[in-house]
Amino acid sequence: MSQVSKTQFLVGRSELDLQDDFYPDDLPSEWRFDYYSTMFKALSLPIDSDDDLDQIFEEMEESEEEFELVLSIDKSQLNDSDILLSFIEPVSDYKDYFTLYCEIDEPPSPEIMDILSDYNLCFQSLKSLDIKLKEVFVIDQYIYFNHVPVFYSSVIWDEKKIRSCLEQISVIKTKTVLICKQAESETLNRIRIISELLGF
Repeated sequence: MSQVSKTQFLVGRSELDLQDDFYPDDLPSEWRFDYYSTMFKALSLPIDSDDDLDQIFEEMEESEEEFELVLSIDKSQLNDSDILLSFIEPVSDYKDYFTLYCEIDEPPSPEIMDILSDYNLCFQSLKSLDIKLKEVFVIDQYIYFNHVPVFYSSVIWDEKKIRSCLEQISVIKTKTVLICKQAESETLNRIRIISELLGF
């Protein structure tokens, strides 16, 4: 991944279940991803999502639009090689289409890192860890990655917080995925607009 002169934010949320009036009432559920991806350029889903990942991968394959899909796993899935293999095997053919993400407090074992050696990875931690990946430190979080950094926030941001966080994260100076876990479309749009006004 080459460094660029400024940060480019790809903004999204966790899961497709927006509760506001984002989706048309008559939109079939299987069309939600297609509709969502026309507006927002990132999405986080659990790796064991109920959404049809095969369909999402196929739509990404057919699209020429830039989009970053983040498949999240939790520490218990990451720390057991058998469990991890059972989770990633169904998506292994599409490994170029997503980043595997996990919040951690200790480095993954060498065995786990070996299993994941061909995957796009991002780990987020409150602690400095010895991981053989690129590392950035923003907003009291360490982010370790080999493809794009993913900054994942479970806090809903108001306008002042959006501006402050974007300015702090912009020091990364590369394409960055920004996932605001439960944000509705209004907040996501506000983040995107403020990032553009700030020149990111």
